[in-house]
Amino acid sequence: MAGDHVVQSYSIFMLEADLLKNPVVRPADIKTTALGAAYAAGLAVGIWIEDEIFDSGEKVKLATTFYPALDKERRNKKVESWCKAVSRTFDLADLSL
Repeated sequence: MAGDHVVQSYSIFMLEADLLKNPVVRPADIKTTALGAAYAAGLAVGIWIEDEIFDSGEKVKLATTFYPALDKERRNKKVESWCKAVSRTFDLADLSL
């Protein structure tokens, strides 16, 4: 699946951390969409309580945290470039009509 490759991509997480100027955490278990759905279903029917799912620090210990590494000037240039790229995609929406 395409989503799996994005979650595994070091570059995507570093880009996010740099653009947001905040740490970004990649979970140890990259199949979290299915896991989250299972947890939500289990919570809904009373199989688990929130404390059982969220209080364990084990998953956090195994997660990878990406910290912003760009200086202010370089970050500003990347943010400007990102905004320009996003803006250009809006024009593409008209092509599908």
